[in-house]
Amino acid sequence: MRATGTAGAPEPETTKPDQALPPWTILVVDDDPDVHTITRMVLRDLRFAERGITLLHAGSAAEAETILRQHGDVAVILLDVVMETEDAGLRLVRTIRETLVIEDTRIVLRTGQPGTVPERDVILRYDINDYRSRAELTDTRLISVVIAGLRAFDRIRTIAHQRDALARLNQTLEQRVADRTRALRDSETRLRSILDTSVVPMVISRVSNGRVMYANERARLLLGLTPSRADRSIWARPEDRRHLMARVAAEEKVEDFEAQVIAFDGHRFWALVAAIAMSLDGEPGVLMSFNDISGRKAMEDELKRLATTDPLTGIGNRRQLMDQGDREMRRASRYGSPLSVLMLDIDNFKRINDTYGHAVGDNALKAMVQCCLGQLREIDMLCRLGGEEFVALLPETPPEAAAVAAERLRSAVGGMTMAVPETGPLAFTISIGVAAPHPDDETLTDVLTRADEALYRAKRAGRNRVAAAT
Repeated sequence: MRATGTAGAPEPETTKPDQALPPWTILVVDDDPDVHTITRMVLRDLRFAERGITLLHAGSAAEAETILRQHGDVAVILLDVVMETEDAGLRLVRTIRETLVIEDTRIVLRTGQPGTVPERDVILRYDINDYRSRAELTDTRLISVVIAGLRAFDRIRTIAHQRDALARLNQTLEQRVADRTRALRDSETRLRSILDTSVVPMVISRVSNGRVMYANERARLLLGLTPSRADRSIWARPEDRRHLMARVAAEEKVEDFEAQVIAFDGHRFWALVAAIAMSLDGEPGVLMSFNDISGRKAMEDELKRLATTDPLTGIGNRRQLMDQGDREMRRASRYGSPLSVLMLDIDNFKRINDTYGHAVGDNALKAMVQCCLGQLREIDMLCRLGGEEFVALLPETPPEAAAVAAERLRSAVGGMTMAVPETGPLAFTISIGVAAPHPDDETLTDVLTRADEALYRAKRAGRNRVAAAT
């Protein structure tokens, strides 16, 4: 029986929450009461990062949307595909991501009818984090999927909070500098006293030649700047200084300029530079402050890496494939250069999982990726589309050469064996579909569709072979 109260008022179930930390919230969306009962039994004692869980239950997509509008902290959603309609779950995914604009929550699709929506279509078209049939989600597997979702949700939230804290700190500091500069512009003596106490490197340079007229103690220690020395030596890219000066000339005040700066000891760091036009001793100058934002930049890079990397294999994920692929499509169209796409997957991969377990299946995917990377060029890109399906982008490669490369991949994987404890070596094969852009193709998805059709022709023809799109 689903644990729901009146419409729009779900009664949450909490598993031993820590008094100091709130529990994780997991929403179960399924029109089968037994699924709610089983999920409740499997997850009842689950704890992650010293926090229990609260289960919310919905029997339909509409009920789930109502719950999500009331609860903004749902970490993981276990979502059935087929409920009041055959695609109710998929429509809810779009509502969550596009209408409710909930981006951090991890979504796991579950279905008792895996053939209803092909997995490759789901991965291509919907922003989900996992797709499983109910038969795959044994007790242990369900717990693993939930923990993976909680871990990803927690990491995204933590990085976002740190980034917001840094942004607030930067904004506060920049505002303080701007306020002080504005209030003391006409009093050079008081201006120097304020700047001397700042923990941020601050420099006043001549507009005419870039010579330093004033540098506070922090600028002298960190950047090695002293009066009469030119500030040009601190810029990792000289053009950054030219762009900054041009903006100051046009706007008088700049608060959001990011550049790499060279410290006195030679190390480089990212700085948020604020600059304002002023005069010192009657000579036109520019007051610049350098706030170290290397930590924020590192967080942004990590966020980008997490968003574009497949955690199992370490190669690009679907997002990176679509971004890079569309850029390659535009480049190939602009310069008339060839481009080919390979879509490949492991033959009978489900049998490997069923026979040896998911851990061996995961190892097979990683072994296949490493084998293929050893056969591809540096300019080629291999990404995981989803499940056991992978896509290789081959720039500057016509279809005939791509077919040769595909045969090389197929042969290399087919000749590989993987050690499996207790059962001995495991060998497997792959099938590959080859496609190239057509003149009327608008995006990479058009090419992927033909490559996918070619892949399935190879499967129907007996597997362990390459098929070219027509």
